[in-house]
Amino acid sequence: MSERASAVGELAAPPSLWDRFVGSWAWPTTVFVLLLVGWEAYVRLSGILPVILPAPSAVLTYMWEQRELLLENAWPTVLHCLLGFVLAVVGGIAIAVLITQFTTIRRGFYPLVVGIALIPKISVAPLFTLWFGAGTVARVSLVFFIAFFPMVVSPASGLMSVDAGLLRMARAFGASRSQIFWSLRVPSAMPYVFDGMKVAMSLAVIGIIVAEFVTADRGLGYLVIFATGLLDTTMMLAAIILLSIIGLGLYFAIETAGRIVVYWRS
Repeated sequence: MSERASAVGELAAPPSLWDRFVGSWAWPTTVFVLLLVGWEAYVRLSGILPVILPAPSAVLTYMWEQRELLLENAWPTVLHCLLGFVLAVVGGIAIAVLITQFTTIRRGFYPLVVGIALIPKISVAPLFTLWFGAGTVARVSLVFFIAFFPMVVSPASGLMSVDAGLLRMARAFGASRSQIFWSLRVPSAMPYVFDGMKVAMSLAVIGIIVAEFVTADRGLGYLVIFATGLLDTTMMLAAIILLSIIGLGLYFAIETAGRIVVYWRS
């Protein structure tokens, strides 16, 4: 009896201080701070040239002093990224619904969708410049093209993931096709939709930077290319860090929305 009681006590023991630390935001924050300290120490002790690798303190100082320049170029990057992302979400979900609800469309178009998805996306950037010019349409179109395919495949998988037993039961009770779609397929697909949105957002950030490399005269991608020509590594890293912050913010916004909408998943 005592052994059983001790075993139950061990199972019910609260997590240790270290476990709570690792499971909280304090642990990744500590790792990040240690990496910055190591980077700063390496630059100062090694004497490496700033044109090769500036210190993080120099990059952060530049970001503060040139905040107006960075924010001015961040706005078109965020705007075009979100436009392409929203179009990809709407278009991808629409195609996913069509290919899962209509067998003829699925057999005819799904192989085509998969085939196009295998095209190296970055390689088509010059084509979009040729087709749409060097303006907003080309940048938004490239973001849409890169972010579109996760928004087809992931929701389609979710719509098809409904348990066969539930489908048989719904049909046995006389549920119509639309009732099955809205009551079973849509709730089943929602976690997949938000997972696809997170992947699509990551790809959209890559897409807008590639588009600005090729077509833009402003934006964070343009700043990276401009800084490369000047051998201004500090400006380059400042633009890349700001872009990473924006990307993380958009990613976690989608994750937070997913937790609210798909409340039953947690």
